[in-house]
Amino acid sequence: MASLPQSPAFDLCGEEPKQLESASGRRRSSRERAQSKREQFDQLARLVEGEIIPRLMLVHSQANVEERRPAAVALGPETTEKFALYTLSSGQESLLAIIGGLLQQGVSMEAIYLDLLGPTARRLGEFWSDDQVSFADVTIALGKLQQIVRELSLHGPVDSGAAANGRAALFAPAPGEQHTFGLVIIEEFFRRSGWRTWTELSGAIEEILAAVQAHRFDLFGMTASSDERLDQIAPMIMSIRRASRNRDITVMVGGRLFLEQPGLVATIGADAMATDAKEAVLKAEVAVRQLARH
Repeated sequence: MASLPQSPAFDLCGEEPKQLESASGRRRSSRERAQSKREQFDQLARLVEGEIIPRLMLVHSQANVEERRPAAVALGPETTEKFALYTLSSGQESLLAIIGGLLQQGVSMEAIYLDLLGPTARRLGEFWSDDQVSFADVTIALGKLQQIVRELSLHGPVDSGAAANGRAALFAPAPGEQHTFGLVIIEEFFRRSGWRTWTELSGAIEEILAAVQAHRFDLFGMTASSDERLDQIAPMIMSIRRASRNRDITVMVGGRLFLEQPGLVATIGADAMATDAKEAVLKAEVAVRQLARH
């Protein structure tokens, strides 16, 4: 397996990154300032608050955990600050080099997700809300983080025992959700637990129905951070159940909307809600095992 690139020039504990004045390239324009701040904040909340990084990283099964040496680097607010600035000023390879160096110093992949990427996404949101960078700058930086997650997925272990069970999951955003970084992370957690995973990032109901008709899925997972199109979710779930090749497909939901209003889970016709990625995988495994007994 190829290793991630490394470069001592991008040491989070050493060289200082460029500050925001040169990192962002420009402040927000007068036209951007004239836009509804509430509208933009709602969009950004979906990126960095509603579903970006679940609070707990799925712990790999003991059979797949490599022997780790103590980490020489502690990931805290200082490293988060520096890495957030790097995402605004550096390219993809440089960011991967930083992470490669951290892994070589003993930082676990779980810590990379939980203590670096998640806090970085939230810090980027704070930069924007403090009027230090533009909304476009934040969106581009978060796009880099999404690509990093995809790259890291090529280097992480998979629970081969679970994979042999052939469990499959389909993930999609709720209607109206415009950003999907969180789904990329969630899919990766399931993949590392041995599930075969698909993500319909467009959220288009036609594409979702075509997928569940063509393939047998044990789980459909959906995240929502706002109630903007709440009235469309229940009909969407009903259509998925009717079209699914697996008539016993489990529907699980998550995200800020359901954390704040858990009573909606039954209202929309879902089977369960998960508060984080670890709970999502555990509940999915239990649901599949229970159905297998019948």
